[in-house]
Amino acid sequence: MAVSDLMMVSLPEARVLERATAMTGCQERGCTAPAVAMCAYVDGRGRSCETAWCHRHLRAVGEAGYCRRHASTVAALGGKAKDPRALPAVDHRGASLVNWICTEGHAALQGAVASALMPGEVIFEDRTVNVVRQSDGSRRWERGWRIGDRTGLTSKVLVCVEESDDALVLLAIDDQVVAVAVPPWITRRRAKQAVTPALDANDRSQFYGFLLGHIQSVLALRS
Repeated sequence: MAVSDLMMVSLPEARVLERATAMTGCQERGCTAPAVAMCAYVDGRGRSCETAWCHRHLRAVGEAGYCRRHASTVAALGGKAKDPRALPAVDHRGASLVNWICTEGHAALQGAVASALMPGEVIFEDRTVNVVRQSDGSRRWERGWRIGDRTGLTSKVLVCVEESDDALVLLAIDDQVVAVAVPPWITRRRAKQAVTPALDANDRSQFYGFLLGHIQSVLALRS
């Protein structure tokens, strides 16, 4: 290609070409199919997910295709995913982890909140993950339940992950962090430990029981 031809390629186009050239096989473990597309995720700092996937393992959210992690991130944020300021860094699991916990543990966690309702109170549940800018400029991803009556909000229970640590889950009730924990499946992944489905289920049950217990004990103190 002549030098004059290279000058005609814009920076965004060159980046797309470079990423497309990098595609080989699908990056799903055990998959031997050729990759057909790169994950479309680009975080708020303009960093791209550099993974490539076949048709079967590319996850569609709206009109774009993503890897498993970033599909979960975009789905967790809902319409807020269109705002770059809401997007976690490309290697940060915060939004998707919050959403996973509130979805998988929904029955237990919402049940704990519901059991603390006083006469005249109702629950308002977040359907997607919210992003909050904290006083030090860092972000926190959160989702949960708010309790209110005719006078307004009376309590809120939030599952949170901060920008500083994407594995540490915080349980905040009425703006106070009452419990912190690293989910057992993340601890095992870090240690490269494999467990039986029964042990995994037991560990998850204990984790959600830990959160549930704190919700019940703190909300029981409301006057």
